[in-house]
Amino acid sequence: MSAGSIAWHRFETLADASEALAEAVAVRLRIVVEARGAALLAVPGGTTPARFLAALGDHALAWDRVTVLPTDERFVPPGDPASNEAMIRAAFAPLRRGETGFVSFHADGDLAAAARAADAALARLPPIDIVVSGMGADGHVASLFPGDAAALGAGAAIHAVAARPAAPPPRISLSPSRLASAPYAALLVAGAEKAQILATAQELPGAYPVGLLLGRPLGLDIYWAQA
Repeated sequence: MSAGSIAWHRFETLADASEALAEAVAVRLRIVVEARGAALLAVPGGTTPARFLAALGDHALAWDRVTVLPTDERFVPPGDPASNEAMIRAAFAPLRRGETGFVSFHADGDLAAAARAADAALARLPPIDIVVSGMGADGHVASLFPGDAAALGAGAAIHAVAARPAAPPPRISLSPSRLASAPYAALLVAGAEKAQILATAQELPGAYPVGLLLGRPLGLDIYWAQA
């Protein structure tokens, strides 16, 4: 399949990009909830998305009809400061208030068992409606890292995978097919270095995991901030 359209939305600051993305996602969530009665939203962890999550949470929506999940999670205890879930819960007011559902990737057992539990949980859910992702300086998205053949090569029937990046801790990630197949996907990034990585990845999408999103037949919105 050929790639769909890639729309760049450029801003001077991350705050401006985050608020614009929050508005775009809120509009789409309203449409999905009105059409289906419920929506499934995947959001990134890390530090960059916190402003986006705060801005999204300020929108008046039927949050009780929305379920949120992380695009990926570090294999750490739930209360660990490195946990993506901990950041999402802190930044996203509807989740703090208990107004929206959440799919946790934290589970007992080793990494493989936790990945199987996440995979089973996702298998019981409908397809993801909206995916918002960040991107690392190495072109990784969610926890799909360059060179991780097992994670990147997961089949279409797999929903979540164990990821073992070079730098610990290991992680659990949405699978390539789950990440790339949502009807709407957006990428939130900042800085000239990441803009250059995206430009290179558009020319050589197979060279970076972010190519999974750049090559989506359904297209991709890139919200980029200069700083």
